[in-house]
Amino acid sequence: MKDIKRIIISRTDKIGDLVLSIPSFFMVKKMYPDVEIIVLVRKYNYEIVKNLPYIDRVVKIDDYRKVELIEKIKYFKADVFIALYNDEFVMQLAKASGAKVKIGPLSKIKSFFVYNKGVLQKRSKSIKNEAEYNLDLIKKLDCKKFDNLFELNTEIYYEEKHKKAVEVFIAEKEMKSPILVINPFMGGSAKNISDEEYIELIKAVLDKVTDLNVVLTCHISEEERGQKILDGIGRERVYLYANGGDLLNLAAMIDKADVYFGGSTGPTHIAGSLKKSIVAIYPNKKTQSPLRWGVFGHKDVTYIVPDRDKKEDYKHKFFDSYTDETREEIVGAIASKVERTDKN
Repeated sequence: MKDIKRIIISRTDKIGDLVLSIPSFFMVKKMYPDVEIIVLVRKYNYEIVKNLPYIDRVVKIDDYRKVELIEKIKYFKADVFIALYNDEFVMQLAKASGAKVKIGPLSKIKSFFVYNKGVLQKRSKSIKNEAEYNLDLIKKLDCKKFDNLFELNTEIYYEEKHKKAVEVFIAEKEMKSPILVINPFMGGSAKNISDEEYIELIKAVLDKVTDLNVVLTCHISEEERGQKILDGIGRERVYLYANGGDLLNLAAMIDKADVYFGGSTGPTHIAGSLKKSIVAIYPNKKTQSPLRWGVFGHKDVTYIVPDRDKKEDYKHKFFDSYTDETREEIVGAIASKVERTDKN
């Protein structure tokens, strides 16, 4: 481990998973400051990783055919390959890397033969945050060095162009603080409330908090659905920010929020990295709960868990346990955080 020159880290799944991997990227560089770090990601996560100042190279795996990507991985001649997320394809890449040290979660039978420095984690038990599971893999590089140098860093970085794009939007709408940013859209990995429930929720928030500006964020592909929510609310000072550019435009928009509200999804983790005041709605299910998938390294988060004391059918897309009382709990949490912001 003394002659490491190049480390490949693979995290090839969703935005939230990627954000929860940032502390691991940071620790690898802190442990080995002179080593070249290459991160493998999906293209929708590229902008986040390329802006991390301690990452040397980012590879968008979507840009290559399978055979081409395997050849590229071989070309790097990495000394270490770390898989923060494991599937059949990642195991192929790990083997192709030719790295002497291969670290990854020992979850599938095949993984025991691929990762010679694997870690038996049993993540499905969900006894800690995803970010902590990732850090356990990094610690495998050198336990003593990891403990001696450990520093938690969850920060993401956006550029002046992202800041300006959002400032233009805010100026056009003549928005002023307080601003509530809401991301109603999720990829389906955890439960959410319906569009109709978001409409009623936002109306209730506006009734409770005076002079509040609300920004709904979405990808440009969800613009039509977002507009329907906007039309359903039918109030002034409610706007739709449909981002068709860099993911970091969304980060810059979230950074303008006094309070952020969302579900268990990537933008919520971005809000956590930006240290925003957050209200988040999460399921009680072990593998989807705040313990496993909550915001990491940031305490100003109020979790609303509709099914905490209720039976829930997790096959359904939306919460069965969401009630008027749940809505009022969310409204109260948002109002309290906005009021605290006003006092500051």
